[in-house]
Amino acid sequence: MDVGGGRHPEATMTVTKHRTCANCGSRAIPVVYGMQSYDGFQRAERGEIEFGDCVIIEGESPAWKCTNVECGLEFGQLSYP
Repeated sequence: MDVGGGRHPEATMTVTKHRTCANCGSRAIPVVYGMQSYDGFQRAERGEIEFGDCVIIEGESPAWKCTNVECGLEFGQLSYP
């Protein structure tokens, strides 16, 4: 699934439908990297995804972000196909 809607490889990652934050138990959403499309912006406005940066730093760029504003934990590692 192309969660960013972009055409750049950095904007594409495979994710499950949802994750749970290990810190607080709230729902977590995928962090999407790269150039975003109109669809990506709509999904971000609905709280389905979080935008990362344009560059993925292996070992540092998180794959998920907790939706609980008091927690906000960013976690997980991106895996390249």
